[in-house]
Amino acid sequence: MKGNIPEKMLSQVLDSLPLEITLTDANDRIIAWTHARNHIFDRPDSILGQDVRKCHPPKSHARIDRLLGDMKSGKIDSEVTVIERLRPDRTPGRVEIVYMALRDKGGKYLGCLEICRHLD
Repeated sequence: MKGNIPEKMLSQVLDSLPLEITLTDANDRIIAWTHARNHIFDRPDSILGQDVRKCHPPKSHARIDRLLGDMKSGKIDSEVTVIERLRPDRTPGRVEIVYMALRDKGGKYLGCLEICRHLD
């Protein structure tokens, strides 16, 4: 990124995007998320600092373990999935979820960026 965004402006920029962003650290702990206007997933403040698996149903834990393990090992850098999810107006819709490994310049795994957005 070029230029410098003041911290109080950065938060507003991220919250204004038509998507949700969640960040986890290298230990799979949730460290931040955006407050999208038309949020897709509810995120109570109590999840801050918690293991990311606590925000997902048990049936998805094996998939999360595989995804994060593959990112940490360097096997993959990203993965995309689409799920069925009700829109804010309670009509059927689809949500795209993009998972991206965050790495430092030396390639060390720093965490995961999750981006969610409505497709229709």
